[in-house]
Order: sequence, then C-alpha cells, then structure tokens
Amino acid sequence: MAMYPIFLLYGIFIFSAIFLVWILIAIITDFIFLCFPKVDSKVLSKRIVITSAKFSYLDDVHELFIKYQYEFEGVIYTSTLLNAFGGVRSFGENGVRKAVANSITPEDRIAVYVCPFYPKLAYALPFGWSKFLVLPIIAVVLALFLSSSNKLNIF
Repeated sequence: MAMYPIFLLYGIFIFSAIFLVWILIAIITDFIFLCFPKVDSKVLSKRIVITSAKFSYLDDVHELFIKYQYEFEGVIYTSTLLNAFGGVRSFGENGVRKAVANSITPEDRIAVYVCPFYPKLAYALPFGWSKFLVLPIIAVVLALFLSSSNKLNIF
C-alpha cells in the first residue's frame, strides 16, 4: 500500500479520536456541573444574535449571550459562560428562545452551577447546547474513527 493513503488514514484516525475525546470531555463536564452547588444569579444582560449568514437549506444560526452576576461564599462574580460547549446555538430563533424561556424567569434571575473548587467558573445552562448539531457530529466522527481504524487494523 502506498504511503499517502496510509498517512491519510492515520490522519483521519487521529483527528477523529481527538475530536471524540474533546466532545466527550465537554459532555462529561456538563454532567459534573449538574452535581455542583446551584446558586441564584441576576441576569445583567441577555441577547440573541444571528451568528451566520443565511443558508439555503437551513435557517439562520442564532446564539444566546447572557451576562450574569452571582454570589458564592460571600464573593460576587460575573460570568458569561453557559456550558462546556461555549454557548447555546440553534438553527432558527425558536430553539434559542425556548432556552431563554426555560431558564430565565421574568425577574431576570437564573440558577447557575458553580464549581466549588474554582468559583469563578460557573455554567448557567449545562446541556443547553443543541443536540441537533452535536449528536450528528458525534455520529459522523465516530463513523470516520471506526472506518479508519478498521482499514488500519488498529482494533
């Protein structure tokens, strides 16, 4: 077998393995944050922004940005982190609006999960990420991983 196809297969294998590990770490991190103390916070600002141009087959991608302030062990912190995936994005405005409606009360209060070991780190919406985007990506990367590992006889 020529060197280029083997190099290409190893590249696909390594890239997909790294990507799978990164996604699994983000999912596990969201699970872990659900076990951390939950504190009430005040929403300082919230907005929904269109973060991409219009696609022909899908709607615009909307992203939720929230800045919140919370108190943990007598110290006041400010954060914009929503989850381990970096935010809440959705095709179409309805998905992001549902996340806002489900998480923020009319009084602009939101519950956040605070890391007790490093209180500057808090997530407002663990598992608020779009499963519509992440799960197909996991499936494609897993298929590439298994396909390239089979052809290389790694497993």
